[in-house]
Amino acid sequence: MEVKVEGGDEFANASYSRICQNVFREVGLHSNVDNVYLYCDPSEHVFVISVKIGRVPRPITVNDMTLRGDNRLKITDEKYAPKLLALLWDRFDDRVKQLSRLEITVDVEAKEMEELMKMVVYEPLADLNIRILDAVDRILPEGARVRYPLPSPGRVTIIASENPVSEEWKEKVEEMVTELEKGGQ
Repeated sequence: MEVKVEGGDEFANASYSRICQNVFREVGLHSNVDNVYLYCDPSEHVFVISVKIGRVPRPITVNDMTLRGDNRLKITDEKYAPKLLALLWDRFDDRVKQLSRLEITVDVEAKEMEELMKMVVYEPLADLNIRILDAVDRILPEGARVRYPLPSPGRVTIIASENPVSEEWKEKVEEMVTELEKGGQ
């Protein structure tokens, strides 16, 4: 993961770079993030952080984590069992019976079972975005409580300030993100 910090003096930039590296490692994102760009403008109390998302595993479906036998499902990856049970109970209510820790029956027709097997149990990208926002909260200064997200595919960008974020800053950051994308960051 590459970290680039601009806008502050040399000491501040180096400090923020270390903070970013440490925080992303602590929250377990070091391998899922390609790079981080942080821009600080202390004179206007504006901070911009842009995180380029890297490798993300594909979503986990019921089929990926169970073995099927008629209306029975045997859980093969216990890590997702609570999410699977919550999903099934929410969708099929009392037609779901947990026979043992890893065995479930679902009283459904064959067609419903086929659809059930395709249901997504865990979406890694959604989890990744939550963890990235947690890291961003840890990195940005406590006083910069006004946050403005700038959506773009494959990237999480947040403008943070002590004051309302002006249209001028929104436009500047859009240009920054465009330049980051052109430069491969």
